Amino acid sequence: MSSKQERASLAEEYGLLTQLAEELQKEISLAQNLLVEVDSTVATLKNISSLGDSREILIPISTGVYARAIINRQDKFLVSIGSNILVEKDLNDTLEFLKQRRDELQQLIERRVDELNKILQRLQQLQAALR
Repeated sequence: MSSKQERASLAEEYGLLTQLAEELQKEISLAQNLLVEVDSTVATLKNISSLGDSREILIPISTGVYARAIINRQDKFLVSIGSNILVEKDLNDTLEFLKQRRDELQQLIERRVDELNKILQRLQQLQAALR
């Protein structure tokens, strides 16, 4: 392979890896946002389960838009298990479900960060070769 062909091949690889790195960064960011949402849900469930009397709460409808609602202490929650299927679970089972979801997200983030680091290392190698 000629030097010109090799350089073109390296440049093509660099472009593909750059796109892949951007996609991985987006996936990591999404998973991190979901992780924050799971943590927030756990805190909210614990607060709801500890309510005594009825309390007025704000329910988010959209970004910056809320509705007032009255909520009583809850012992059961509807949990989405996928494909628009809801299952009723008690607080402990719901918290365990969320813990598993959190663990899965954390593992996904770790795998994607490892993949991203390998790609970034290869991109550095390609940058050096293309100079």
